[in-house]
Amino acid sequence: MAAEDRVVRKLNSKECWELLRANSFGRIAYHLRGRSRITPINYTTHGDRIVFRTAEGSKFYALKVEDNVALQIDFVGAEAAWSVVAHGSVREITDDDDVDLATIDLHPLIRTPKKHVFAIDVDKVRGRSFVLDREHPGNY
Repeated sequence: MAAEDRVVRKLNSKECWELLRANSFGRIAYHLRGRSRITPINYTTHGDRIVFRTAEGSKFYALKVEDNVALQIDFVGAEAAWSVVAHGSVREITDDDDVDLATIDLHPLIRTPKKHVFAIDVDKVRGRSFVLDREHPGNY
């Protein structure tokens, strides 16, 4: 077994979803005017969807035009770290959708009105966990 195999481990889909469900803060990547943008958001999960709120603004308008997005979450501790990326299509939730907004526990982290609810229909999740080596800094 190579040293890298002991240090970096791919997470399976179940492990990725467990981390997505256990957390509520991440970064959404989307496209606006030909450029990639990354914005922090708080979110919740609903089945195999990631649900979040946003206000009208550049992110809102970008998500209405281009539905290809990714959400990234991560953690770095004293001895280990992990990262998960979920890819999918985003759409605004309306009254006609099968998501009952009253049952979703999703509140803004800051006191700004965020009246638009979006869901990412996830089609791929990938993740890795890492064993950190803080005792031997430098290049390998």
